[in-house]
Amino acid sequence: MKTPHRNSLEFNCAWAAGFQFRKGFHGRLGYLLDWSGCGGLTLKKELRLAAPAVGAESRKGSKLECIGLIEQLRFEGGPSGPIGFRVYVSRGVAANVLNHFGNPLDSLRLKLSWHVFDFDEGRNCWFDAAHLKSPETAEALIDTRDGAPRLFMDNQPTVLSDTVDMKFFRFEFQVVPAPKKSTTLEFATSSQERRITRWGTAS
Repeated sequence: MKTPHRNSLEFNCAWAAGFQFRKGFHGRLGYLLDWSGCGGLTLKKELRLAAPAVGAESRKGSKLECIGLIEQLRFEGGPSGPIGFRVYVSRGVAANVLNHFGNPLDSLRLKLSWHVFDFDEGRNCWFDAAHLKSPETAEALIDTRDGAPRLFMDNQPTVLSDTVDMKFFRFEFQVVPAPKKSTTLEFATSSQERRITRWGTAS
């Protein structure tokens, strides 16, 4: 069994709450903001959702345009450690992924970005728990296992809740840094504690 890297991190988010975010909710929420590449696939930002606001924006509220809501983000640590995502997306996004990956691919290279918010109960404030510091999108490759892309789209929908009959599709994928590309990532476990990580190498 592979030993986890000492700097590995896992963020489990309340994805369903993100579709109905209201003032007073205190939990972790994650958003997939950008995803394009793999031979010409650009996933549309079909969702415009209320989201937590951090710092000076906290009194104004916030709106985010995104591709989907993150249920889990897992970073295995280190400069080349894989980052795994489990995201819920719309029917349209799911159809585009299934159609695109049903054909032979010229490239597994892509650009993507994400943002995870969390709530510090002790200080009664939202904070940025996981996001890209620079540049605004990360250049990556879909990770592979035995030559196959580590990517899965469920073709059966998940209902948002017992009371809200909205359907979304589970999208899982894992990425590693693109060759000779570097991204600065920021992670935090509270509003007062942050970790800056260089992901990938520029040379």
